[in-house]
Amino acid sequence: MSRRKSDEAYLELRRRIMVAELPPNSLIDEKLLVDDLKVGRTPFREAVLRLAQEGLVVSMGRRGYVVAGAAPADLMRAYELRQEIECFTAGLAADRRTAEDIAGFDAFLARIDAEIDAQDGNSAWDLAIDEEFHHRIALASDNPFAQRTLSSLYGLSVRSLYVSQVPATLVRDELESYRAVLNAIRMRDAAAARKAMAQHLTFGPVPLRSAARSQGKQVL
Repeated sequence: MSRRKSDEAYLELRRRIMVAELPPNSLIDEKLLVDDLKVGRTPFREAVLRLAQEGLVVSMGRRGYVVAGAAPADLMRAYELRQEIECFTAGLAADRRTAEDIAGFDAFLARIDAEIDAQDGNSAWDLAIDEEFHHRIALASDNPFAQRTLSSLYGLSVRSLYVSQVPATLVRDELESYRAVLNAIRMRDAAAARKAMAQHLTFGPVPLRSAARSQGKQVL
C-alpha cells in the first residue's frame, strides 16, 4: 500500500528537524515547504500536527509553527526517559515476541550484513537502520503506547546530537550490541534484554551535559 501524502510529508519534515536542516526555533514556512515537498496544504498541515504532538514543533497561534527549541537540559531529560522506556520495552519484547518477530529480526540483520559495506559513510542509512532496530523491538513488545512514546523520544534524542554537533556512533560500531539485544529477546531472557539495551544506550546522557566541551560519541 502506498503512503499517504501526509505520511510522506511527516517523514521528510521529521528527518529535516532531526538532522537540524530545520534548526531549533526556525519558522515552519508553509508556502516554501509545501512547494519543496510537492504536497498540498491539507496533508502538510496534518504532518505538522503530528510533529507538534511529538514535541518537535510548537504552535505560535496565528503566526504558525516553529521548530521546538533545544535546551540541553530538556534534551538530556528526554534521553533519560527514553533509556528507561527502551529497557522496559526490550524486556517486554523478550516475554512477548512471536516467531514472526524473530523472522523479522533475522531478515533485518541479514540486510545490514548485505548493505553495510556499500553504505559506508551514508549517515541517512545509519539513521534509518538504527531507528528500525528500535522500532522492531517496540513492535515485538506488543505495547502500542510504548511504540508511540519511543517514536517521539527517538526523534528528540537524534536531534540533540545534530544540534549539539556531537558525532553519533555508526551502525558498524553498534552491530554487535544490536545482536546482543536481539539474541536476548530471541532466548526470551527479559533481564538480559534489558541489560543489553542499557549497555547499548550507556553513553546517552553524558554528551548532552558536556556537548559544548566534549566531542565524544553518543549512541543513537
